[in-house]
Amino acid sequence: MTFPARPLLTLLCAALLPAGLAASPAAQPPARPSAQAAATVPGYVLQGMPLVRQTYNACGPASITQVLAYFGVQVSMADVSRQTRPSERSYMTAQAIVNYAPRVGMQARLFTGGNLNTVRNAIRAGLPIIALQSHITDSGTVIPHWRVLVGYNDATGQVYIMDPLLGYVAMRYSDMDRVWADQRGQFAVMYPPTLAGTVRKVIG
Repeated sequence: MTFPARPLLTLLCAALLPAGLAASPAAQPPARPSAQAAATVPGYVLQGMPLVRQTYNACGPASITQVLAYFGVQVSMADVSRQTRPSERSYMTAQAIVNYAPRVGMQARLFTGGNLNTVRNAIRAGLPIIALQSHITDSGTVIPHWRVLVGYNDATGQVYIMDPLLGYVAMRYSDMDRVWADQRGQFAVMYPPTLAGTVRKVIG
């Protein structure tokens, strides 16, 4: 399977980005900024990822579908769900991400201890993060919830999230630290095999 190359973007604001942020394209890291440019760009946002709305308990399959589309792999959430959950009402385990990735020509690795520096390093390298974080329901119940981290902004202190349940979310750093720590900072990175070296370099 081949993955479409996308043009490398320089440190310029895309039309729909929050002011001052740089676009980081799929499958490629952004251009290395000069020292002066780096000092004036507070963050990055990954471009080209569609929002996929989940069905019941399908936050995991929806998150996978979003990341695959970002890398140019088009699959349906229903198909991902059938291959990553034992039933339509079951939660998806973290290991299911690793097991599923080779079926679509990808690789995936699991990590714990994710934090803001993890987000910065991954996003700058063009890698979305599938994070397991706590979600508090309207009734006050805390449940584990998969969502995709796609950007950050040090100027406003926010992480940008493609959440299959809530939609486009800008979450404060302090809130993200709390809901992520609740789940031991668990996350997955799914990527084309050509980016395996990048993952090892920026995440470990």
